[in-house]
Amino acid sequence: MIQGRTEMRSRRVFRTESGATMNRRAAPKMQLARQSGSLGQRDSVNPSSLSLRFGVAQFDRYDPLADIAKLEKWGFDYCEPGVVNVMTLGDADFRKALKKVAASGIRVECMNCFLPADLKVVGHDVNQTRLRDYLRRSLARAEALGAEVVSFGSGGARTVPAGFSRERAWLQLQDFLRIAGDEILHSRYGVVIGIEALRKAESNIVNTAAEAYELAVQTNHPKIRVIVDFFHMASEGENPEILRRVKDYIVHFHLSDTCDGRTFPKSGFDSLTFRKYFSILRAIGYRGRLSLEANTDDFDTDAPAGLAAVRKLCADASSE
Repeated sequence: MIQGRTEMRSRRVFRTESGATMNRRAAPKMQLARQSGSLGQRDSVNPSSLSLRFGVAQFDRYDPLADIAKLEKWGFDYCEPGVVNVMTLGDADFRKALKKVAASGIRVECMNCFLPADLKVVGHDVNQTRLRDYLRRSLARAEALGAEVVSFGSGGARTVPAGFSRERAWLQLQDFLRIAGDEILHSRYGVVIGIEALRKAESNIVNTAAEAYELAVQTNHPKIRVIVDFFHMASEGENPEILRRVKDYIVHFHLSDTCDGRTFPKSGFDSLTFRKYFSILRAIGYRGRLSLEANTDDFDTDAPAGLAAVRKLCADASSE
């Protein structure tokens, strides 16, 4: 299991692609947030209660980075913007984003939406030069923002073309993950990549947590781990007991209400499936992060309501 190098990372600086820097020591509460949100931390000695940290991940029409002040006000513990969204920012706007994060009481601890759909990692159209350049620039920005986990879902980038060998595609995924992991090691970044299984409607490869785990194990790289999205697990009918098997590779979770169109959970949200998930998280001693990643027509209402709903699930699991 990879542990966060908190002391080392607390001395690092925010850095933009143009070389501008911002000392992380100037950012209040950074050290505290990183210590309490260590990668997939587990308590194997006393899993008597379930203690999670909650954030909001980029999805739909809202931008958690732009709304980081709101997230702090509502009681969220961190923010999870999309890598693709951040990569659209010019250097000047990125510096503004860094300053906004530094001024907030919460931090960017995870990022999703790693690759744009047209940057293929499987099939005949893999452009290694463009891919390596994107990895260099995107991982530098993730590190500058302070992210510890980057989610590799990116269904458009990893979908296997019709007629292409799935066995070869599987090996291409391993190659890509090793290249990304090596870039992280070479640059001495603190981030890890979490493979996220996606439902078949979004990708035709790596559709279950079990498959994400097998891919991570076969890739055999210290910077490659697993993210579990409860929405995709439920969509594919995967038995939540798999969490016990893959627990040592899990670094992060995503959640949305699968019974109501992939929305934020609401008051009264009490799905037996999700109660089972949370009970297993308690049983395996998970002490990490869980992000809400959902559709909404009213972010200002649904996000804080979702936080209240998952906190109640967490409390109920602790009292069982």
